[in-house]
Amino acid sequence: MAAIRVEPATWDNARAVAVNMRPCDIREVWALARHSPMEAIERSLEMPGEAYCFIVDDMPLAVFGCAETTIEDVGSPWLLGANGVEKYGKQFLKLGRDYVSTWALEYNDLYNVVDERNTRSIDWLTRLGFVFGKPIILGPDATPFLPFHLRGFANV
Repeated sequence: MAAIRVEPATWDNARAVAVNMRPCDIREVWALARHSPMEAIERSLEMPGEAYCFIVDDMPLAVFGCAETTIEDVGSPWLLGANGVEKYGKQFLKLGRDYVSTWALEYNDLYNVVDERNTRSIDWLTRLGFVFGKPIILGPDATPFLPFHLRGFANV
């Protein structure tokens, strides 16, 4: 049985995910801002907020978190995965639900965008309960991205 854990993200975890990043995530970070995998993870880890690493048998398979935004009570969930993370989809989905539930208590809204072509991430976000808006055009190549959000409970 695989040893699965989540711990605060470190630069070593980030590098391990960056060098083995899923093609769908590489395509997304390039389309949005022309970032390499490592640049995208570095920027994510440098943002105020929380950042974690999903680790299976001592192999970092995803970095994820929720960044604070300039809009009061709005958090921005994010995830960048490595090849092989889908093999542990059930476990990762359960952990994802736990983290999203916690963030929904901290913020009035969770909001971000996902590349319209990134069907794996869209499926995962749907299973976590996020709702999608109409495509918006972003990035240097005018790529369609889907805004997604989940209403939080911070001030309910």
